[in-house]
Amino acid sequence: MREMDIPKKMKNFFKSLLSGIDCLVAVLAVILCFFFLILSMPWVLNKRKRWISSAKGNRKVLIVHGFNAVEWQKKGYEFLLPFRNHWINWVGLFDPDNSLNEDIRVEDDLFLIARKLPKTIKFIKGIGLKATSTIFRECYSVYKIADFCVKEKVGILRAYKHNFAALRIYLASCLIKIPFIVDITGNYELIRRLNGKPFYFRQLTKIPVLRIFVPALTNWLLGLPLKHATFVLGRNKNNYEHAFALGAAVEKMSLLRVSNFNQAFNNYDPDKLPPPPIHFPYVLFVGRLVLIKFPFDVIDAFEIAAAKLSEYRLVMIGDGALRQEVVQRIESSPFKNRIVFLGPCSSDMVFSYTAHAKIAVCPFSGYTLAESMLCGVPVIAYDVENHSEVVIDGYTGFLVPFRNVKALSKAIVSVANDYDQAKSIGLQGRQLARVAYDKGKILEREGVVYLQALGLPSPDDESFLAETPYPR
Repeated sequence: MREMDIPKKMKNFFKSLLSGIDCLVAVLAVILCFFFLILSMPWVLNKRKRWISSAKGNRKVLIVHGFNAVEWQKKGYEFLLPFRNHWINWVGLFDPDNSLNEDIRVEDDLFLIARKLPKTIKFIKGIGLKATSTIFRECYSVYKIADFCVKEKVGILRAYKHNFAALRIYLASCLIKIPFIVDITGNYELIRRLNGKPFYFRQLTKIPVLRIFVPALTNWLLGLPLKHATFVLGRNKNNYEHAFALGAAVEKMSLLRVSNFNQAFNNYDPDKLPPPPIHFPYVLFVGRLVLIKFPFDVIDAFEIAAAKLSEYRLVMIGDGALRQEVVQRIESSPFKNRIVFLGPCSSDMVFSYTAHAKIAVCPFSGYTLAESMLCGVPVIAYDVENHSEVVIDGYTGFLVPFRNVKALSKAIVSVANDYDQAKSIGLQGRQLARVAYDKGKILEREGVVYLQALGLPSPDDESFLAETPYPR
């Protein structure tokens, strides 16, 4: 046995030992949280009584959403404005698991609210007890959310993802009986199959005893808030079906298209565009640099197409876990001088590059697909998930077989060589996108959902005009 193998085996031994200890302590953490709930029942009942008497029906929405204030500030807070709704008086984006305590006003009726996690929980995580710290973190977060809702007289909770955020608002609702809405923003069963790993609650895979039960346990945790939510909102038909498979009740589900993107895309005017960011025709990729967005497929496809499209560049915008690998891949490319990697960009810069792009490549996209279509850019997408709902091959865009890089490359060349026809298809895509992603209609539908969840008359009710003042 080589000497260098001994430290490696020792490292693996201690890692396994720590995982075992974490598993045992996590069980103890669950028991402690349960006893804490029993001991806190007088507090819970008092908070519940106060919420029902002072906050029930209030048009104040608290969206539980993790965020990094510095990164969002760099991006530009204007991209948060679509979180508002004219039927709602106040919206807060709340993160109980942050590195700071701060209330940031974006607009008079829109706030970022960060609360720092206790040092004790951070310490537990720091010594390697990640599962244990997660349990204590979630228990703390639930009580923090419930307390905030009572103090600020919040009428409804909302989670933009159905992972920890959804569990938090579900459990907070169990405490104070506040209605809550859960958004499904991705088909995570599909992503799980693509990755071969759970997309959410990955920490469960690190607990030896639970590894066998992780798929079933993950689905149970994802489905729990969906089964009890006041409403479940799917962003597309696949989201809708995914929520239904996890147990969401049909009568509580609604389809609400993507709406949280830069206002500039909704107000796109080809006669009032910013100057072109570069003076070459280019293929555009915008997305998180993670495996499920397939950035390497885009680079591979461009390299095949580049020999036939001497004028074209590839522009890549985004950040994520694979950033370093993407940069290295670009540096090793024979066409590295024709690949422009910009990293994370402001909303204004993303709009500028999108509006002037010749082609948008969207292997597996949500917002990027909508934004590109709203700008009339010819879109090439993989024929997977929700793409075919709005990208009708040869009519509003172009679909290619999933993970077929050669077909993706061929489509890029075809679009570039017959650009007049492709541009007309892009404009037809824009017409469809303006209907599918119509900001005004989406806000109205969202507003109706809010009012119904709050138990208030909706605009369709006869009593609405008499009982509800017209929104400001």
